[in-house]
Amino acid sequence: MSGQPNFTNRTLFHHDNLAVMRGMNTATIDLIATDPPFNKGKDFHATPDSLAKGGKFQDRWRWDDDVEGEWIDQLQDDWPNVWRIIAAARGSWGDDLGAFLCFMAVRLLEMHRVLKSTGTLYLHCDPTAGHYLKSLLDAIFGRKQFRNEIIWCYMGGGIQ
Repeated sequence: MSGQPNFTNRTLFHHDNLAVMRGMNTATIDLIATDPPFNKGKDFHATPDSLAKGGKFQDRWRWDDDVEGEWIDQLQDDWPNVWRIIAAARGSWGDDLGAFLCFMAVRLLEMHRVLKSTGTLYLHCDPTAGHYLKSLLDAIFGRKQFRNEIIWCYMGGGIQ
């Protein structure tokens, strides 16, 4: 169903967003803010004093372990421009980047589906894979849909 939300307004989801979005109706979201993995090639552990104590995350990607055949079929059949970006990155820079981009592409496609035509997407990323993600976004949403980027300043916050 399109246009009618099947969830409570002002809902904040804190999960792997792929399954959540696949359960949503089309064109029902005004704002998506996402902070996905960055493809750092490192392991991360929650600090002992945090609410996520004991939590850990591997930001490492392997084509054979992390890419599902269903994703490849969907991308090759329905989104060949997206698939070509992934294939080029994989061929040029290796399976790890290709796997990460495949992981992200299926999620960005769902974001495109659930976002209203007037909606906004904020994607938090860093230079590790940011330019590759921008290429995926251009292929999915269209290059003319890009509005701006926000650059973090980690040292000094712009204060002199």
